Amino acid sequence: MHDIQIIVRPAQSADIDRILRFREHARRVVMHFGYEDLVQMVKRGMCLVADTGPLLWGFVCTASYQPGLAMLRGIGLINGWRIDDGLSYLLRPMEQSLIEQGMRYLMHLAVDVWLSAPLMRQGFIPHDYIIHFERATPVKPLLPEYQLEDVTLRPLHPHEIQALTLLDHQAFDWPWQFSSGELVKWLMIADRLVVLEAEGELVGYACTQVHGEQAQIVRLAILPQWQGRGLGRYLLADALDFAAQRGARFVTLNTQWHNTASQRLYKGFGFRAVGRRIPVLIKELKEP
Repeated sequence: MHDIQIIVRPAQSADIDRILRFREHARRVVMHFGYEDLVQMVKRGMCLVADTGPLLWGFVCTASYQPGLAMLRGIGLINGWRIDDGLSYLLRPMEQSLIEQGMRYLMHLAVDVWLSAPLMRQGFIPHDYIIHFERATPVKPLLPEYQLEDVTLRPLHPHEIQALTLLDHQAFDWPWQFSSGELVKWLMIADRLVVLEAEGELVGYACTQVHGEQAQIVRLAILPQWQGRGLGRYLLADALDFAAQRGARFVTLNTQWHNTASQRLYKGFGFRAVGRRIPVLIKELKEP
C-alpha cells in the first residue's frame, strides 16, 4: 500500500456517485448526509477525496453548522488502510481548508462507535453528550391542563426571524444555537413552528416534524428569564397534542447531557431515555 500514490483533492461532481457507492467496498464509512446534501458540500468545497485514480481510498465531508463552526458529516476509509493514517491524510488538508473559510472549530456527533477514539487521537475532545428521549403520543389532549392565560401561543411570522434568532441564542449555549438561516429553513419545512408571546416579546418557541407514525420535537426553547413559569410544559403539551392529531404514535426529542432542567421536564411528561448517549466531539482548528 505504501507504493500507491494517494492524492487528496477537493471532490468534484464526478466523485459524487463514487462517494455514495463507497459502502460497497469499505466497512469504515460514516455518511450523515443524503444525495442533495453531498451535492451542496461538493459545490462549496467542503468535501475531499483520497484518490488513487482507479479507486477512491477515502473521503471526508463537512458542512457549515454556524459561523466559525463546521460539522463533520461523513468520512470513509478503504479496507486495509490504517484508521489513524487515513484520518491524518484526510483531516489535515480538510482542517486547513476550513481555516481558510473562516472556521475555528470542527464538531462531530459520534454516532458510529468505531470513529470516536481515532478522532480523539486526532485532537478532538469530548464536549457533551446527546440523549435521545421517546414516549407514546397522548390518548387525550394535554393542552387544556397546561394552557396559560398570560401568554399567547401562535404561529411565527416571517418578519420575526431576527427576534426568534435572538431568543434561540439566549436559550441555548454554544454550539447548539441556530443561525437565522437554519431557522428560516425550519419555518419553511416544519409541520408546526409556534411561538409564545408575552408582554409584547417572543419568550419561547417549539418546532415539530411528523414522519408517519413518528414525530420529532426538533426544538423547544424558553428565554432564561421566563423559565420556571410553566411555558416549557405549555409548548411540550401543544407539540404532543399536534403529533397525536397528525396520527403519530411516538414522539422523540434530543437534549444535552448537561441540560438537567430539560431532562426533568421531559421525564415529567413521560419521556424515557432510549439508546446510548451520543458523544459530541469538538476540535479547535489552528494553523500548523
